[in-house]
Amino acid sequence: MILINGKEQSHVDVSDRGLAYGDGLFETIEIADEKAIHWHRHIERLRLGCQVLGLTCPDENILAQECDRLIAGITKGIIKIIITRGATGRGYRPSQNPNTTRILSIHPWPKIPAVYYNEGIRLYSCETPASINCKLAGVKTLCRLDQVLAQSEWVEGEYEEGLMFDDNQLVIEGTKTNVFIIKQGTLHTPSLKCAGIKGIMREIVLEIARVLNIPIIETEISKTEVIDADEIFVCNSIIKIWPVREYLNKQYAVGDITRKFINNIGHIE
Repeated sequence: MILINGKEQSHVDVSDRGLAYGDGLFETIEIADEKAIHWHRHIERLRLGCQVLGLTCPDENILAQECDRLIAGITKGIIKIIITRGATGRGYRPSQNPNTTRILSIHPWPKIPAVYYNEGIRLYSCETPASINCKLAGVKTLCRLDQVLAQSEWVEGEYEEGLMFDDNQLVIEGTKTNVFIIKQGTLHTPSLKCAGIKGIMREIVLEIARVLNIPIIETEISKTEVIDADEIFVCNSIIKIWPVREYLNKQYAVGDITRKFINNIGHIE
């Protein structure tokens, strides 16, 4: 089922700015036993993103009611929320009083092999750079062409995720994940000051690190530093945490610190 502005339908106006310009935001949320997991975290990020884009964020109660309609009877799945600036005619200049479009859709839960969690994944090194835009850094906009091109670089099945860099070959994120490396007991992750998405699971990982008193450094990370890491893992709100077992032909063990994060995910609301 798909709800567009609260109505059951599956088509948007062809002049919608989300379609024409990628002018909007989205959230992808896990559904478990008819509950949207980390709902308030996702809605807060959506609200902040709307502020950056100058959009009116839909009322949370309306979004919650529409979400409840879609997830009734769903034991495991994904709900996607899309907010666009709506259909305001052609041209880049946004309307002074846009009528935003909200789209909620329900999707099946993906089949994720247990080996990804137990033994880790193979991480590809992408050539497509992540776009730099300090104003949009951290915001989950609809403009995902960088990730589309990056994922097209490898044949499906050869790798499970790809690592993306900026033009200076500094790590930004995975194509669909945030990235963490562990070196000598310290957790390192890109600061995302001018690129990348501040993921919900990234936020949770940082909270777990504080609870466990694991040192955190949000900083610039080079490709060499990734290669020299003791442990690597990637994360998002759907896959949770995937350890990395191979990157640029180097093998990595699923380390004790990575396991601590995996084991503590369920303790954070």
